[in-house]
Amino acid sequence: MTVMSFKVSDYMETSFLVTSFETPIREAACMIADGVHDLLVVMEKGIPKGFVSAANIVSKVIAAGSDPVNIRVRDVMTTSCSTISPDDDLMQASEIIRGGATLLLVVKNGIFYGVVTPTTIALRFGEYVDTAIRDVIRNLSIFR
Repeated sequence: MTVMSFKVSDYMETSFLVTSFETPIREAACMIADGVHDLLVVMEKGIPKGFVSAANIVSKVIAAGSDPVNIRVRDVMTTSCSTISPDDDLMQASEIIRGGATLLLVVKNGIFYGVVTPTTIALRFGEYVDTAIRDVIRNLSIFR
């Protein structure tokens, strides 16, 4: 009986917005507003160092009454990011997110491949379930 594994690489987002530590928050907010994602991955020398989200900007800049022109991404970004390998199972990614992670950086051997968010999993969940059901039915037919 073959058990199919659902790898993170098959479900991760590979199109995302990237910024640097020194980007002014006003510019980062405009990037988020213009894009389809509500976060920016913060990179330094090709290595992800964290992310800044719309929620970071609202809670740490707007609600605090700070001037978005004088605040930089480094001042409000989230640096405690969980990572996962593109070879890991999607269920493992789901468990980490259920544990409270808002974003998983997909990294293997120091190379950044993409991100997994709760939205990623929610949007792809139907596909995941459909494939799993087909696999179970196919494997049950082996025993007939």
